[in-house]
Amino acid sequence: MWLKLDALQPPGSFKMRGVGHACETYRARGARRFVSSSGGNAGLAVAYAGRVLSVSVTVVVPKTTTERAVELLRQKNAEVIVHGASWQEANELAQSLVGASDTFIHPFDGPLLWQVHATMIDEVARSGLKPDAIVLSVGGGGLLCGVMEGLHRHGWGQVPVLAVETQGAASFNSAVKAGRPQCNAG
Repeated sequence: MWLKLDALQPPGSFKMRGVGHACETYRARGARRFVSSSGGNAGLAVAYAGRVLSVSVTVVVPKTTTERAVELLRQKNAEVIVHGASWQEANELAQSLVGASDTFIHPFDGPLLWQVHATMIDEVARSGLKPDAIVLSVGGGGLLCGVMEGLHRHGWGQVPVLAVETQGAASFNSAVKAGRPQCNAG
């Protein structure tokens, strides 16, 4: 068994890959502030990228976000707004805050994120390994989209992917059953 330890990225999760790329791209296009919504990891990645790129950051988190996560966001110089009972409510407020010189950095949805999350599979391929199966965590689906893009890019479409969710936050499972996006995460 092999593990891809993206939790060792500076903000502590794989999110830095795609979010960092999106932040760099939007800064180059003139963004003066990044606005995001998060329960923790994506917001930390945006805050980290903003600090490195000298761009101000506002992250809207739901009331369910831990005090530790809020503290870490503030340590990275992000303005933190706690709003709503769920990520979806926090996300709606975050999107409403985006001004003319701002860019909304989505925590999991978008080709800029997926393209770079796919580099995990590129790295595995460069190592000379082809996985028999991949087990990954799925929340909003950004990592899953990136991994699937990477597998497709390398002609590994037959490699099974087991997407696992946190109990009580089964948005992906709900979306598959409903045939459309869902947000059950608190």
